[in-house]
Amino acid sequence: MDHTSLKRSVLKAARSHLENTLADLMGRIQDLRSVTIGDANAESASQTESTKGSDVELMNLLGEQQVTVQRDLETLSTIDPAVRLDVVRFGAVVHTDQYNFLIAVSMDDFDAGGKEYLGVTTKAPVMQELSGRKVGEKATVNGVTYTILDIC
Repeated sequence: MDHTSLKRSVLKAARSHLENTLADLMGRIQDLRSVTIGDANAESASQTESTKGSDVELMNLLGEQQVTVQRDLETLSTIDPAVRLDVVRFGAVVHTDQYNFLIAVSMDDFDAGGKEYLGVTTKAPVMQELSGRKVGEKATVNGVTYTILDIC
């Protein structure tokens, strides 16, 4: 697979992963909203004020996560898969002998084309060490040495 297709595939998988996360968050918020803010007359004796307060607090936290995921999706949309990078930096897809990375936003492992990737920001310790390096170069983080195999 050529570099542009590979990068496009990784970005698409990352977007899909974030969109699924966003849908899950929105579903959880809606469920909590219907239980917490639903019909006040239908409140059961088991739903105490402290439970409602906890639910509202959880809704607020999930709302903050929702905003972060939406921002992350916007960040991914700024990356042009046709731009080939020859050094590790924002927007790169980096394959090392230890792991594969998408340098853009922090996110859980996701699959793209049968390979596992981890989304990381440029502030992640591993990226601080790999930043600016080229294919074949190495960096050691927490006792683990990463050799860069490919960058696109």
